[in-house]
Amino acid sequence: MNMKKVLVGVTALSMLGFLAAPTVAFALPTGFTTVTNFEGTQGGVDVLAAIRNVVNALLALAAIIAAIFIIIGGVQYITSAGDEDAAATAKNTLIYALLGVVVIILSAVLVNFIITAVQA
Repeated sequence: MNMKKVLVGVTALSMLGFLAAPTVAFALPTGFTTVTNFEGTQGGVDVLAAIRNVVNALLALAAIIAAIFIIIGGVQYITSAGDEDAAATAKNTLIYALLGVVVIILSAVLVNFIITAVQA
């Protein structure tokens, strides 16, 4: 399978996920409040906790995509069969996927740190 087609497909699916994710912005002069309950649901959820949950879910999705690219790069490397260009492409895929994992971890730490700082 062509790597460019896979990358375009994954990008399109992730963009669709971002567009489909419902977001709500509350611009209240008194600060953050608790989201009210819908009938038949349990307790309200703090707005910052809801933001943290959404961001963590998106980061988990990004981590799954990075893991898929690590697997794809590994399979490409194994099946390169001595072809230096294919091996170089596979190495680049692995390097970029691992860099993506590092960025995902750092962004998770940063988002959770900022939300914790705002809550204090």
